[in-house]
Amino acid sequence: MRKINILKGIVDVLWIFSMPIVLVIIGFSIAIFFVDLGELNIKINSVNFNSDALLSKTLLVISALNYLLIITALYFFRKVLNHFIRVKIFEETVITSFKKIGNLLAVSGIISLTIAMISKIYFEQKISLEFGLNQHIVIICLGLFFIILSEIFKIAKNQKQENDLTI
Repeated sequence: MRKINILKGIVDVLWIFSMPIVLVIIGFSIAIFFVDLGELNIKINSVNFNSDALLSKTLLVISALNYLLIITALYFFRKVLNHFIRVKIFEETVITSFKKIGNLLAVSGIISLTIAMISKIYFEQKISLEFGLNQHIVIICLGLFFIILSEIFKIAKNQKQENDLTI
């Protein structure tokens, strides 16, 4: 039980530190279209900011808002950890939270992979295929893992209910 409390503490600290960043991202996403930020050298998820190009601004805003998907997944993970600490493992909210976490992470990984490919083509004018482990693929795999975990918990919940009914 001590390990889950340590994990809960780490996730809570990440949550607390991410809240001001959420406000900054929302403000930045609105301001990028109205305020000239040409002097700043801004780079988010390998997308360089070009104050003149609309595509650059759009990619930067989508990349910033993609961060909010990860923060939302972190929120659902906190909910799951709260249920685990209270030893309510097979609750329906745990199963749905795992599925939501998986969907959010998978979508976030696909969006960040797409943004990275578009920005490489647009800014560097080159197409390259790289094999190996990158952050986008890892996020997609984590999303798929959480989706599978929700299915496993659903099966385990049904098995637990059947076992509770038998004498």
